Amino acid sequence: MSPQNNPGAVAALNGARPVLAHFDTPRSAEDLAADIIDLWTGAENALQALVGNALLTGQQLVRAARQAELITLDQAHSLLEFLAARDRANRTSYKPTQADGDAAVDGFKALESALTGTAATARGAAAAAPAAPAYTPRQSRPAPPPPPPSRPSQPASPYAPPSAGGGYRQPPAYSGRSTAGPPTIEMPGAFMSEGAGGNTPAGGGIGRSHVEHALAAAESRSRFPRLSAPVWIAIAAVIVLAVGGYFFFARSSSDESLNAGIDAMKNGQNERARGEFAKAVKDDPESAIPHVFLARIARTESDLATARAQLDTALRLDPQNAVALREMGLVLFSSKQYDLARRFLVRAVQSNPGDRASQGYLGCALMRLNRVQEGTKFIQNAGTGSWQACLQPVTSTTTTPPPL
Repeated sequence: MSPQNNPGAVAALNGARPVLAHFDTPRSAEDLAADIIDLWTGAENALQALVGNALLTGQQLVRAARQAELITLDQAHSLLEFLAARDRANRTSYKPTQADGDAAVDGFKALESALTGTAATARGAAAAAPAAPAYTPRQSRPAPPPPPPSRPSQPASPYAPPSAGGGYRQPPAYSGRSTAGPPTIEMPGAFMSEGAGGNTPAGGGIGRSHVEHALAAAESRSRFPRLSAPVWIAIAAVIVLAVGGYFFFARSSSDESLNAGIDAMKNGQNERARGEFAKAVKDDPESAIPHVFLARIARTESDLATARAQLDTALRLDPQNAVALREMGLVLFSSKQYDLARRFLVRAVQSNPGDRASQGYLGCALMRLNRVQEGTKFIQNAGTGSWQACLQPVTSTTTTPPPL
């Protein structure tokens, strides 16, 4: 596909090239994680423009591009590897590796190849850094050694199965023999006395008809019982009602625990709230919201390690959850990791542009990074809130923004 047919996709991809340039120099683990996340954001925007659907993300977006034959199968595999590296980099407890960086660059090059119609080129080598970084640019690797010479083939066994080029070869010992009819299964006792019957061979044993009847009887016993259509419909209805009832009552129980935990947290009863949220997690393991509130309780108690672990789980369950992204930004802000906090708050604003808290705290992170003009703009757009305290000069006694 030529770039003339997809100017929006090419423009979005070109917007991420400054991030791609970071991969030409050695990177620390934290910088590499941030670059992988930012590079995927640019690639995802380009894919959305290419597909023409800004609502699709992640695997669904790659699948849609592949089904529309906008990318090849190999390019789709490279993009999925890129996405997996992004998901791993999203976990603040995970340190990206050289393979993660290579997967990100390969995925970007694969998408670039799909947009321009040219083959992806390997990245050149860069100067090595004195320290041991988490990621270094890909170096040219020596060609793999040639495979060892193959062993001479052994002579074919007379009992070997048929090869691709011919049929079965009969063992020499049987070459002179001849058979008369199918083999029999010899049985003692009364069966032997049926030799005079028409279906029994003259030499004794059970004939072919007896064997076929026995196999048919065994097969009929192994099948499901024959039931009428109304009975099967009734069984299916009972199963559907049972499954639906289970999920309904489980969800109801989870919502009750979640609401009880929120009420307890508002009243300052953190221990009770923690127990209710833990119960909500048990009732609905696929919900990210209880983990967000557990992280908020841990952050208010200055237990930032527990807060980050809970948010890692929440973002694994729902990577686009705006509340989880904002809470992760606040935890990182409390850890004074202002640039990483800014990145998560940017994603929170992108996920929910109407969230004033995310905008305000994004302004706080920008102010801490000395980007005063941008930070002031976000704080003013957010309106009244605790984030307005960030407009004051930073002093040794300045505290982080209070929790929501």
